[in-house]
Amino acid sequence: MTRGLACAATVWLALALALAGCGGESGEVAAPKVKATGTAPPAPPPDPPLAYTGEAKAALAGGAIAVADSSWRVAIEPSQMDVNTDQRLSQLRWSGWGSDRASGRGDVRTLICEPTCAQGVFEDSRAELVLSEPKRCGGQRFYSRASMTYEDPKTKKTRAPATYLRTPC
Repeated sequence: MTRGLACAATVWLALALALAGCGGESGEVAAPKVKATGTAPPAPPPDPPLAYTGEAKAALAGGAIAVADSSWRVAIEPSQMDVNTDQRLSQLRWSGWGSDRASGRGDVRTLICEPTCAQGVFEDSRAELVLSEPKRCGGQRFYSRASMTYEDPKTKKTRAPATYLRTPC
């Protein structure tokens, strides 16, 4: 029974300290700002800002669909792109670009973080990237979804790692 009371007292003490704050200038804790709408706030502008490759700005102004990779590079039918922190695609060849679904095939270079990423090595393989769901952002259209598959060079199994697009809105 004494142990249960000690645990309850510890919980109450932790709660009281959390509510009291940690001794700022005035000792007051600001209440978090919460929107009642239940929607997420707008995304902050990209940091670093978007980097448009080639004729991407002009093509977007003309109604083309672009893609922004995980490094914030904006391109139309890019020949290379970063899809996450450990993988970069190159030698991409596209079909269906400008439609609701574009498919690209090319080479993927994957950082294998063994024993650590700093000591890791790169492995090369073939990959397919599918872009879909064009979304309008400030009058421009960008693919908003990506999925990639590639064959793991060691196991020969098909992998589907996380891929990230940087839809700027």
